[in-house]
Amino acid sequence: MRRLLALPVALLAVLAWTASAYGHAAYVGSEPAPGQRLESSPRRVVLVFTEPLNGRLARATLRPADGGGQVAATVRPEGKRLVITPARELDTGAYRVDWHTVSTEDGHALEGAFSFGVRADAGAAPALETGPLARWGIVRIAARIALYATVLVLAAALLLPLLIGRPCGWPVPQLDPGDEGGRVDLSDVRARERRLRGDLAWAAVAAAVVATVADAADAARGLDPGRMGEYLAGNLVGIGRALVVVALLAAALLRERRPRASAAAVVVALGAVAASGHAGSAEPRVPSILNDWLHLVSGSLWLGGIGLLVLLWWPVVRFTRRGSRVAIAREVLAPFGRIATGAFLVAVATGLVSLVTQLGRVAALWDTAYGRLLAVKIVVVGVIAAASFVHARRLRPRLIEGDAEERAERRHWTVWRSEPWLGLAVIAAVAGLVAFPLPPRQLADAGDAQAAVCDPCPLPRPAADELGVASSASSNVVAGWIRRSPVAVTGTVRLLDSNGRPAKVPVELPGARATSCGDGCRRFRLPASAREVAVGVRERGRTFATTLPATWERDGNERARALLRRAEREMRSLKGVRELEQLSSGPGTGATTEYRLTAPDRLEWETGRGVRSVVIGRRQWIRQPGLGWNEGDYGSGLAFKTRAWFAWSRYAREVRLLSENRKRAVIALADEGTPVWFRLTVDLATDRVVAEQMIARARFLDTRFTDFGRRFRIEAPE
Repeated sequence: MRRLLALPVALLAVLAWTASAYGHAAYVGSEPAPGQRLESSPRRVVLVFTEPLNGRLARATLRPADGGGQVAATVRPEGKRLVITPARELDTGAYRVDWHTVSTEDGHALEGAFSFGVRADAGAAPALETGPLARWGIVRIAARIALYATVLVLAAALLLPLLIGRPCGWPVPQLDPGDEGGRVDLSDVRARERRLRGDLAWAAVAAAVVATVADAADAARGLDPGRMGEYLAGNLVGIGRALVVVALLAAALLRERRPRASAAAVVVALGAVAASGHAGSAEPRVPSILNDWLHLVSGSLWLGGIGLLVLLWWPVVRFTRRGSRVAIAREVLAPFGRIATGAFLVAVATGLVSLVTQLGRVAALWDTAYGRLLAVKIVVVGVIAAASFVHARRLRPRLIEGDAEERAERRHWTVWRSEPWLGLAVIAAVAGLVAFPLPPRQLADAGDAQAAVCDPCPLPRPAADELGVASSASSNVVAGWIRRSPVAVTGTVRLLDSNGRPAKVPVELPGARATSCGDGCRRFRLPASAREVAVGVRERGRTFATTLPATWERDGNERARALLRRAEREMRSLKGVRELEQLSSGPGTGATTEYRLTAPDRLEWETGRGVRSVVIGRRQWIRQPGLGWNEGDYGSGLAFKTRAWFAWSRYAREVRLLSENRKRAVIALADEGTPVWFRLTVDLATDRVVAEQMIARARFLDTRFTDFGRRFRIEAPE
């Protein structure tokens, strides 16, 4: 117990110097943006990450999206960027970029793909970044489950005898000599303990080798010794994983002759495990690694000790009689319980430190995938603690005092031997957490890193459960990525100036808890009852206010896309229609225009300032106030078609159903690559668009449609 007191002392030291946040490699975005359509061939393609890249392990390919041959290009890392420079101009078509990187700081391998178009649509979007199960991820997770299970029990087998003053092995109880047929061969127990330590030691070495080779091969994209060596020697995480193997090998070789040195080697291995996990990429690293190291050591004494005792003593309990079972409960389980209680408290305290630093907020436990897996671990730990309380504090005292009935004694041993199986669930959850590429709080840090390494940054595509919508304030685009959960409305608001760059102006979100994520970027949290997100922008001495909707039909994505298809088809089939448009790019810049369209190829428009135009097929006439008509080609020389006038679907990367009643529906369109956002009001009786709002950089548009089906008389002017 005196030795165990060192654990809380070390915990207090760690708490006094806790890392403020964890860092982790993450894909930020690219230029061109995923799904973007370009009107000319890009000189280069740039991928942005949150951490520097290992130049020897980073790879990328550029090829036509239809599966053609690879495009000749040079690929080179530039700090936190991966730059692809095509050897020639890209032809018209869609292209796909496949990439694979390894961070020099945390050693995690990332992989993904995206597409863009050159004078063509980008096509179907691949996975921007693969998940933790990709690239044989299940094998890596299984190897880590085996590693953690064997190391925890091995650490308990070597450390617990030292803590109770028996370095050569666990104490054997004085069994009841009056138990006829219940005698235990004590030498057999000692032999089983030695065999168990040996089996655990070599199993841990094997699991560590498999886990290390699997991670190195994943980073090197194959069993290339040179590239795998680059991974293992290129950062603290790789060195830590190699050190796990070395330390466990030393523990296996020293376990019989030098039990204390073997125990020290296992403790070093646990420290290497901590350094090769999420803590190894924290800033500052030392306190984070110490916290996780202490968490693993205490978890070994508690959870590993539970597994050790069941493996060692259940065969004895199963075939002996009551008097000897009572002796085992009194002389084996009770001393372990005193050590396990302190170890459990330290494990919980250090786990809470990691939870706070990784998640940052309690709600992340249920509104993020990483948090939900962590919540599973916490729940199972609670179940194990409850089971331990039942058999150690409620049933065992009665068993030792002789007051327990046969049924109560049977329940005691049943609960006791079930705990290791629950412990395996905890270990599986931990292995899954290690495989995750980015804990939630690190996602927030990625936003700060994004703002620091790219300007302007690619805008993210709204997720399937996210609303992408925009409004305007002064001359700025106010774009939102909004999520809803049963407990809160969360998301990100970004301001873009008239050049499409992050606006460097003061931003407020009244009523929300907001944090900065760079210039013109705010992350926010509102109560679940919030129906909109209020945004205030301070510019030129004035405050400009706007709102973003925060409600939509969560299961209405397919319905919204179907409405868009029907509305676009209906508008294209009209013989004629009138548009009344109000255009602005900021305060004092309003303009109005009336458009009249007649199928199949005639358009006439007039602005509020008297400028008129007539378009018929390939020809266009324009007249300024007080001057005559000028004739020329329309646009780029292509013939005008009224069908092509209504082309919302080309910007419908994501479509959401904002609202719907018996008469009308409002749908929101988002295209983060252009970028542009639309809101269309559709009359459900006719499938016609009656109103349109468009938000793009320096272009804020409100349009009403009338005179559906009317054929306007549009002639070439004299």
